[in-house]
Amino acid sequence: MSSFNYLQLLQMMELLRMNLKQQNKRRNKLRRLVIKKRRDFKIKLCDDLKKMNLHYRQQLLDSYRLSIGPLLNGPRIRSLWMKKRSSDWWLEIVNVQFRKEDWIENFRMTKETFEKIVKELTIHLQPNCLPVRAPVAIDKKIAMTIYKLASCCEYRIVGNAFGVHKSTVKKCFYQVVKAINTVLLSKYVKFPDENEALRIANAVEKKTGMVQVIGMIDGTHIPILAPVNGRIDYINRKGWTSLICQAVVDHEYKFTDICCKFPGSVHDAAVLKSSNLYNYAHQKIPSIKKNIDGVDVPYFLLGDPAYPLLPWLMKGYTGSVSIEEDNFNTYLSSARMAVENAFGRLKGRWRCLQKRIDIHHSFVPSVVSCCVTLHNIIEMEHDHFNTTWLRNVEDSDVVYPQPTTSVTNRRDTSLNVDDMKKIREHLKMYMVNNYPLRSSSVRTL
Repeated sequence: MSSFNYLQLLQMMELLRMNLKQQNKRRNKLRRLVIKKRRDFKIKLCDDLKKMNLHYRQQLLDSYRLSIGPLLNGPRIRSLWMKKRSSDWWLEIVNVQFRKEDWIENFRMTKETFEKIVKELTIHLQPNCLPVRAPVAIDKKIAMTIYKLASCCEYRIVGNAFGVHKSTVKKCFYQVVKAINTVLLSKYVKFPDENEALRIANAVEKKTGMVQVIGMIDGTHIPILAPVNGRIDYINRKGWTSLICQAVVDHEYKFTDICCKFPGSVHDAAVLKSSNLYNYAHQKIPSIKKNIDGVDVPYFLLGDPAYPLLPWLMKGYTGSVSIEEDNFNTYLSSARMAVENAFGRLKGRWRCLQKRIDIHHSFVPSVVSCCVTLHNIIEMEHDHFNTTWLRNVEDSDVVYPQPTTSVTNRRDTSLNVDDMKKIREHLKMYMVNNYPLRSSSVRTL
């Protein structure tokens, strides 16, 4: 019994020893794992602290460069990406290879006339120097503007031709148009003084027989992109949206006065009465009279039946007319052809006036004034006018037919037109007595 207990005790002790050994192994393993994790944590903590330190130092350096660095090292040179564009057509083709007829076809003027315009606008179009890119040259700005006026191309097409972005073309276009109206409009579009009025009156009398005429007045409708609000006000009698351009021209197709600000639904007589010409005619028209067979006849303008008879505006007889009155109307209409021809030449040169140009309707009057100014310069320089351009005007009149204005017999009670009626009667008989009798195809106007 005792021996058995002894053996059993030994077995139990051995079992206990093995359990203790296994427990020690697990404890040592757990201790090593804890030590390893502590070591890894310390290593990671050190790495994070180093990264934070480097990041903090980098922030300090960046702050230094932004605040103190430029003061010590000068301005920072920045790089700017730009799409590569070609100006070869303008630089190599137009400026080098273009002949006189090429200049007229593309820019409606000779190179000499273009250079004259550039010279007059140079002071007013000086570019601002930019650190990132070279400014557009002045002659290139003016060329882009004239090219768009002549062709009515989109900004994108003009930009591709001249090697600039379409937004640059638009910016230059507005800038040059404003400069032309500021610098050149008053210089080249003005009423004749006494000497010039005498020259015009003599030329008109020699050509048509009408005496004391210093200009012809009429209106034309310019197509526009009408605004959404108030669009109905711009719809004319032919059903399309327009602005009315009232103009006075001389016998050489040069414009001496323009007014372009009224929507297409307004009558010609209302446009006249609201214009500066009506309000300041006594200042604009020289007060020189010529004795014609015992009657002093002042200078006056010629208008169609849509206009009222005024002390300075002569119109033909309306209604049923006699042979003498019809003869007078025929000579008057013949003299008035100058204004219709002037409008044709104006629109023929500048195709932007033939159709709806892609500009805001509020800027259209400025564009029209610019075109008139350039037209006068070209006419003064006697640059060639290609009669084939008139075909485009005729095609445009099919798409945008000009409205016919109704005859007005309204009398302005604030003005005494009885003297003008007497002068018209006197000139009627003067034409009968001194020139061959002519008759229009229609006796009733």
